[in-house]
Amino acid sequence: MNKKELLVLVLMLVAISTRFIFIVDGQSIIPNFTAVAAIAILGASHLRGAKKWFIPLAVLWASDLILNNVVYAQYYDSFQVMGSMWVYGAILLIGVMAYFLLREASWGKLLLTSTLGAILFFLITNFGSWIGPTSPYVKDMSGLMASYTAGIPFFRNAILGDIFFSFVLFGTYEYFASKMTDVDPIITPKAIA
Repeated sequence: MNKKELLVLVLMLVAISTRFIFIVDGQSIIPNFTAVAAIAILGASHLRGAKKWFIPLAVLWASDLILNNVVYAQYYDSFQVMGSMWVYGAILLIGVMAYFLLREASWGKLLLTSTLGAILFFLITNFGSWIGPTSPYVKDMSGLMASYTAGIPFFRNAILGDIFFSFVLFGTYEYFASKMTDVDPIITPKAIA
């Protein structure tokens, strides 16, 4: 692992803590305000090969192990090995989208990518909530709309979190990259739009 990849990994590990810091008495006080999508965006634009997909998903999976089996254990009958496949799929697709949108990175493209990522996550995970076998929603268009309506209060936090943490992660990466001799910044000072 080179210095650039190590820097990205450290940033991801610090950023995943956002899934834990807003939990009080077993409940998130700011649901969906996390850096999960920002980690996928950072990985897709800063890592090479399969690492760009594998490392963000592995970091998410490790945090799910802790959350589902320690923090939220009372909601499950047994040990949970995996989180929601709809969430993993959404995060993977956000990474793929970021890979293509941030080939020539700029702060404006990062804003667009993180905003679209939140929308994509909302659409995929609420669809999964509707279609799942334990879904409380009827399997017709009214049930699907009810699922999306129920997700709206969480969407605001998700979009704010995705934008905020994407800028924090990329800004932090750019800062440290500028201090390291063999790590090139991704977003140059001229790349504003």
